[in-house]
Amino acid sequence: MKGKSLKDIFVPAIMLFIIATVCTALLAGTNLLTADKIKEIEVQAENEAKAAVFETAAAFSDAKEVNGVTYYEAYDDAENIVGYVFSTTTKSYGGDLSCMVGIDLTTNKITGVEITEINDTAGLGMKAKNEEFLVQYNGKGAGITVNKNTSSDTEIKALTGATITSQAVTDAVNEAFSAYETLKAGVNNG
Repeated sequence: MKGKSLKDIFVPAIMLFIIATVCTALLAGTNLLTADKIKEIEVQAENEAKAAVFETAAAFSDAKEVNGVTYYEAYDDAENIVGYVFSTTTKSYGGDLSCMVGIDLTTNKITGVEITEINDTAGLGMKAKNEEFLVQYNGKGAGITVNKNTSSDTEIKALTGATITSQAVTDAVNEAFSAYETLKAGVNNG
């Protein structure tokens, strides 16, 4: 430390501390100012996803939980339960993949699937959000599998180059069906 005084060491350190403190305060203030708006946008997106997967529902209940899965009851105009919307999350190629899945109580079939969170490869896995892929699930029942070449009553055709993503969406849908079957068993037994 020849030639360096305490002033040469402490002044830059104190200045750095002050700059870091001011930046932290500004970030905290920005977070405080935007938190409500971010929450409002998240709620709006959630409501839009519920309406998209169960278009015939007039209203939805508040969030409930069964087997660790969040769900909403879907009501008709007379406030009768006509089905459920499930929010499920599975692991995909790029991390967590979250879906909303609507299931009709009368037909025991899917009314729609909407991806609410995905971080997969652009141009491949991200194609799972496309209507052409998601519509394959509509009208299907429990136990859906993935096929690389064709689809059937119990299979969906995988996205080319994104079989992992296709399987993740299918796993999320099947998890929704598992929760649905638990609810239905409780309704029938209760």
